[in-house]
Amino acid sequence: MTSPRFSVVILAGGQSRRMGRDKRALPWTPALDGSPQTLLGHVVATVSRLTGDVVLVANDDPGIEGVRIVGDLYPRSGSLGGIYSGLAAVAYDLAFIAAADMPFLNPTLILDLVGLAARVDAVVPVTDGRPEPLHAVYRKSVLKPARQRIKRRELKVAPVFDAVSTIWVQEHDLRVLDPDLRSFWNLNTPEDYERALALAGRLGSRVA
Repeated sequence: MTSPRFSVVILAGGQSRRMGRDKRALPWTPALDGSPQTLLGHVVATVSRLTGDVVLVANDDPGIEGVRIVGDLYPRSGSLGGIYSGLAAVAYDLAFIAAADMPFLNPTLILDLVGLAARVDAVVPVTDGRPEPLHAVYRKSVLKPARQRIKRRELKVAPVFDAVSTIWVQEHDLRVLDPDLRSFWNLNTPEDYERALALAGRLGSRVA
């Protein structure tokens, strides 16, 4: 079965307070041609293999080529505001949305999640009993309930899924394609970064 055409949104506007420096600019393993790349460059390179429409939600220019950059339409609205801003900007009706600090995104898993979205508004993984809204698939039909909650300053993401048709993908199904659930790792602290960088080195993590 052919996967539908879809966009990717990367939320790249976080404060990086716990990291102590801009997570997006952290050095990552080099590309196949040996050129240096940043964490954000690595994430963008990974998802760019899946679609030509990659949107970064950021309030500055992080210096990444081949993407469109959009600012927050509703400033100070957290992840829900970022999701809304990115989803409003994408070229396709369907978008995979992730955070900029997730270095082990799995293209096969992303395509699998997108494939589940044929007749629903959202496809959301669940790990350790909790939804993963920053590694999920959204249809533009999510925009209206998201906007309503933002205007009421109800900024938790999960309740939005109650207003739309949602498929919840449970952990045992996720582990078929991602046994260690590395796709869902995000880097909040220097210790997280060092652990992920060491793992990437052992795995020989490379992107073209």
